[in-house]
Amino acid sequence: MRRTLQSENGMALMMSLGAIVVIGVLMGGVLFVTTQDYRIGSNTVRSTRAAAAAELGLNRVPVVWNLADNSRMQTGDTLKRTFTAPGGGTATVIITRLGGPFFWAVSEGYAGAMGSQASARRRFGTLFRLDLPQMNILGAITTQGNTTINGNVSVNGNDAAPAGWAACGPPGANMAGAAISPTTTATVNGSVTVNGNPPVLTTPAAGDSNTYFNYGNTNYQSLAAAANLTYPGGTQLTGVLPIAAGSVCQASLIPANWGDPNRATPAGACETYFPTIHVLGDLKVTTGRGQGVLLVDGDFTVAGNFAFTGVVIARGGLKMSGTGNKITGAVMAASVSVNDDVSLSGNTSLQYSSCAMLASLSANAYPKQAIQRGWVDMY
Repeated sequence: MRRTLQSENGMALMMSLGAIVVIGVLMGGVLFVTTQDYRIGSNTVRSTRAAAAAELGLNRVPVVWNLADNSRMQTGDTLKRTFTAPGGGTATVIITRLGGPFFWAVSEGYAGAMGSQASARRRFGTLFRLDLPQMNILGAITTQGNTTINGNVSVNGNDAAPAGWAACGPPGANMAGAAISPTTTATVNGSVTVNGNPPVLTTPAAGDSNTYFNYGNTNYQSLAAAANLTYPGGTQLTGVLPIAAGSVCQASLIPANWGDPNRATPAGACETYFPTIHVLGDLKVTTGRGQGVLLVDGDFTVAGNFAFTGVVIARGGLKMSGTGNKITGAVMAASVSVNDDVSLSGNTSLQYSSCAMLASLSANAYPKQAIQRGWVDMY
């Protein structure tokens, strides 16, 4: 029986179509993989740029810091900073004031077209702490000089906020009323009140020069070099009072403006002005008020109705007499010479206040990143 072969017309077409389909699938797969790889690469680049922008924002915070914010910002207050990063990224930083010398900063870095899918965000947070001098405050007054107290004098080491300072937090640890060295001779007469924990502390630290002149990563000389106001030795000042032009506090050497420790509603113009004052020798002050950090290379004499809030460090002795004298914060009299004594008489008050110290030392301090897990990747 004879077979007849069927026609093979059209096979080439079918094979060609099959090959085209296979090639198309391969090309589509290659295109898909390439597109995905491109998108992944682009996303990685944008994410890296966003992370770099967020890091830049945190690093720029201490560089552009406004010292006025140290006193202006209260716990819970926030401020916003915006920075531009290389490559088109931006960083928005929100800084929140925490209690004490701490600030919490959250930096959000953004890279790519704003509001589109071709963009990336990264957010980092870090804890900043004001770089404050680490002073070894031992009491309301710390001295190694021979001390004489007469009259109606009050020395109190129990922590208390300055009068009218509503922004202060809870009191801190109570300190000694007076901290003296083992070689100090103390003579007390009259109606004298000394309170604290303990009222009088005798400690070798009061005879150590490091207590008076070295403060962690800084020292007396560094603080003096950065002073806002500098006076020659032998200066005598009367009527130290805040000076303002309208709502603007005016820094002034003579007449002396040392800020305003009083608190009012509305706030006075000089309430947030805490100068560092350096005197190149002896200083005598009568009447007035001020706040900040006072550094006296010689003897510090107060002769009636003068109030100071903050930190006082005298290389020499301390003499206070007359009526209405008050120092709120802490006093250190190094008494570097044998005849540099401490003499308190009249109606005089020394009150320890951690809040006054923190406000005064913070005024000219810049923030630095806190150690021990101060940085966090938020997303």
